[in-house]
Amino acid sequence: MNRRTACLGLSTLSVTAGLALAASVSGAPLAPPIPLMQAGNHLTLEQLGFNMLTTNRQSLTALSSNPLNDASFRAGTLHRALLDPSAREVMKDLVACALSGDKSVSWTPGAGEEWHPRPGESVGRNGKLTWTGSGAGLCPSWAGSAPDAACQERVSACLLTRNNASGSRKEISIRDGSAALALESGESTKFTDREGAYFGNILSPDGLNPAAEKTSVGQPRPAVDVIYTNAFVCAPPDTRALMAIGCQNMTPRLWMSTRVCAVPDPNGGTHHQGCVASYAGSCGDPAPNAAPGDPHHVCAPERSTPESSARTYPTCTAGGRPWAHPITVFLRDEKPELNPCRVMKVPDPLRDYNRPMPDPAPDLRSRVRKPGSPDDRASTVRQQPQAPTIRPTVRQLPQAPLKR
Repeated sequence: MNRRTACLGLSTLSVTAGLALAASVSGAPLAPPIPLMQAGNHLTLEQLGFNMLTTNRQSLTALSSNPLNDASFRAGTLHRALLDPSAREVMKDLVACALSGDKSVSWTPGAGEEWHPRPGESVGRNGKLTWTGSGAGLCPSWAGSAPDAACQERVSACLLTRNNASGSRKEISIRDGSAALALESGESTKFTDREGAYFGNILSPDGLNPAAEKTSVGQPRPAVDVIYTNAFVCAPPDTRALMAIGCQNMTPRLWMSTRVCAVPDPNGGTHHQGCVASYAGSCGDPAPNAAPGDPHHVCAPERSTPESSARTYPTCTAGGRPWAHPITVFLRDEKPELNPCRVMKVPDPLRDYNRPMPDPAPDLRSRVRKPGSPDDRASTVRQQPQAPTIRPTVRQLPQAPLKR
């Protein structure tokens, strides 16, 4: 029950949510829990970085002060927050990260409340929506009481791993050395490329940038760089594999084009466009503002466990403080074809000097010339009417008549 891969189809999610909803309505036990992190890493900046649930100060205060259950969303601030479709998208991942597979949270909009289901949302009886936990859960106690700081950090890191700049779904493996994220058989050999570590706390109202707050559903997203002041990511010590540039379908691309949040911004910014977490540097670099000889690093040393393939970090440092619950992301070793793109042939004038010129195609001979172009001006000169040539008349002298 600890499988943590992404990219599960929406149809599977809808079926699972529907089973959970039917069970809750009938009183039967919930459907078997799906493995943790199977919902996919797909949250865009417009969703995780601008929604009425985690980018609204009142909602964050209520979320961090109440249990994650039906009663907290029955009315009030948290109930109204879910009228925002982006908030419901984040809510699905929030419940999946926090709660165990035998727990769920339901929300029913009021009769006079305006809302529209998103694609893939399974609406049950009376318009009820239900979100189900996954696996063991990173904070199962949240179902009955308010989350403590450690719980907020674990769930925050989980949400940050689901941020995808392009909104696409990609399989990932997340690890932190805990029992909730224990490796399954074969997972360490299937997901071998370490992307980076995510850490921080985006569930505390103190960490929300006031300039990035969303106060109404229809509000346009403000142009701000930092949304959560306590959201960070670091890159692995060697990013050459992650930054590999190749060619796919004859188009140059970066292998990490769907997972760019853990690599340095080539323009030197704090994070890539579309990414929520700020780039804290290489995981093995000395922590910012560290004193000479200080052993603290951004995220180092690696955690020493009997399962050496885990390669996770126990703590990270950024924003002037340590974070004790980072989550490391691993990717499949399935790079696209990293072949050089086709290079256009450049004519060699010396080589082609004596080569006979081919007859131009008929369509080139009769092509429409752009007005004002050299071809057009030459054609105009050729097409001008020419005056008839006047030849001088030779004067004929009178001749004597012929004698017969």
